[in-house]
Amino acid sequence: MVMRLIRLLFLFTLSGCYQAPLIENFDAVKWQIALTDCTDYRRIEAAPLLVAQKEAILSATQNQVTELLGAPDRHQLYDRNQKFFYYTLDCDGTKELSLRFDALGRVKEIQVVRAN
Repeated sequence: MVMRLIRLLFLFTLSGCYQAPLIENFDAVKWQIALTDCTDYRRIEAAPLLVAQKEAILSATQNQVTELLGAPDRHQLYDRNQKFFYYTLDCDGTKELSLRFDALGRVKEIQVVRAN
């Protein structure tokens, strides 16, 4: 009985984990703390890596993207249950990385855009 309970607990633990997409030469730790200090690492320099390797991100879930990039700086709900995540790329806030999610919560588009 105890072993069965341990196995169930293990399965529930595994099902709660989200594996972030693997992006070559991308430092997720620096990305997530980047805008606190704009003198050293800038997200704008890492954004081309994400866009160039978009195949690794396309079809990723919202939870996987959050695991990779952290919480978005802002998000927007759109028609037909689409959602956009925006990550500020530079300290003056003029450029953002935009990820569009479909109604199933999967990434359908990634691009660098001008901030609103």
